[in-house]
Amino acid sequence: MAYTALYRVYRPQTFGDIVGQAHVTTTLRNALREGRLSHAYLFNGPRGTGKTSAAKIMSKAVNCESPQDGEPCNECPSCKAITSGTVTDVLEIDAASNRGVEEIRDIRDKVKFAPSDVSYKVYIIDEVHMLTTEAFNALLKTLEEPPPHVLFILATTEPHKLPATIISRCQRFDFHRIALSEMVNRLRDICEKQNVQVETQALQLVAKMAEGGMRDALSLLDQALSFSGDHVTIQDILQITGSVSQTYYSTMAKQIAEKDIALVMQELEQVMAQGKDPEHFLQDFMYYYRDMLLFKTAPGLQEIVERTLVDDQFSTVAELYTLSNLYDIIESLNQSLAQLKWSTYPRILVELSLVKLCHQMQGIDSSPKQSSPTNAAVPQQELATLVNRIRALEERVAQAASRNQLTGPAQEEAAPQQARRPVVPAGSGSSRTPLNKVRDVIRTRDEARTQKIRSQWGQILTEVKKVRIQHYAWLVNGQPAGVNQDSVVVVFKSPIHCDKTMEPELKGIVEKALQDVSGAPLQLLSVMEDQWQSLLDQSGVDTEEKQEDPFVAEALKLVGEQLLDIKD
Repeated sequence: MAYTALYRVYRPQTFGDIVGQAHVTTTLRNALREGRLSHAYLFNGPRGTGKTSAAKIMSKAVNCESPQDGEPCNECPSCKAITSGTVTDVLEIDAASNRGVEEIRDIRDKVKFAPSDVSYKVYIIDEVHMLTTEAFNALLKTLEEPPPHVLFILATTEPHKLPATIISRCQRFDFHRIALSEMVNRLRDICEKQNVQVETQALQLVAKMAEGGMRDALSLLDQALSFSGDHVTIQDILQITGSVSQTYYSTMAKQIAEKDIALVMQELEQVMAQGKDPEHFLQDFMYYYRDMLLFKTAPGLQEIVERTLVDDQFSTVAELYTLSNLYDIIESLNQSLAQLKWSTYPRILVELSLVKLCHQMQGIDSSPKQSSPTNAAVPQQELATLVNRIRALEERVAQAASRNQLTGPAQEEAAPQQARRPVVPAGSGSSRTPLNKVRDVIRTRDEARTQKIRSQWGQILTEVKKVRIQHYAWLVNGQPAGVNQDSVVVVFKSPIHCDKTMEPELKGIVEKALQDVSGAPLQLLSVMEDQWQSLLDQSGVDTEEKQEDPFVAEALKLVGEQLLDIKD
């Protein structure tokens, strides 16, 4: 005879055999004992929690010839026939493969006929949420007012996908995930009946891996028995499931608390060499720290005892961590798990996460150093910021000195003009722009091309905006001030905008827009407005004569140079 899986051999045959669903079984037994049967029931809950088993027990109980306190006797011909599946009046339908309107219409046409072998016709529709909208509509009327000899039992794992009109016509029962303690007791009873020895820790791990589903737990136990024979250890369960032992996590957590990155990487290399899944590893490690957090904040919580074995090693490692450490570690691991789903190199991300945990535990180094108390109290990040600011200031001073270094007659000739207007240092936000090129534009400025670019400036901004609106936001505050054969100078009032527009990416986009609109390649030069004016004064250009009326500039932007006739 072929081997039968454990979850089929030990499938519940009475309501008392169903584990962890007392709120459902008690209600159904009372209804059967008192004759308060409904015409339709809806069983919903996670997989493997007993929904279909309860439906079959219900079909036996309503047709049993000698029921016992709401339970089927499992001895009469009706109970035996229903258990073996030879009764045509008890139909179990898989809605995932029979989801169309034609199948439901066939049921609707046949419910009117009386049962031939038993007292009630029972229709068990599993995964009922898979039915189409048309099929639900065909079922509505029959489900609301079926013949007195018909009982509908609907089962689903996703009740939110059912129409409200269907749910309102049924008595709804919510099946819960089975508690670990109840699942372990059930697994222990089955192992005793099978004459096999299984370690308690192995049973606890099997129950944990099943996540509240008895069918999954029995399937995993069946697999473990095939792997190890009559004696199952926790190492066997870890081997077939790809999980990592709690001792391993305790060892790694101790190494992280001691900030020993080398040993942490060695431990990770060992577990990765065994083919463990990085995401599964990181998730279990986060649960380990989560159990540690709850152990330190609520040591009497039953959930901790069920999920993690609180041994001496776990308690010793927990003393190495503060609550603040655990908050930061759990948050960091959670962020890493979210990133891991989209990472191309998950192992590298896991390594990075573990190194980061070691650094989080490191905190401020308290080793003695030859430094002043003030310097020791300054955080490293602030020191780096101050160094960068000092370096930037030094560069600006050097640029200002090189620009103002005029010799001989040139210095004497520029003195009267500098007396009229003080020179603005070049480092006020335009450090990316070569000043010699700006002076070339001033000397060779083409007034006609300048007016043309000003009239086309709105169109140039539109082209930049099409590429990226953030680039448009950086450029919109600038105005073209001078154009020669190969360059255009744009002046800004904000040093941030001035400096940003000279970054290679944004500068290239603006120059492409200038070429597309004007038809000629032009190099972008961004300077501050007061700096531009200072350079004009140094060159001796009469700014009042060349200053443009702001109303004319706005009109050029709106209608263009071709449609505007300017008269004095």
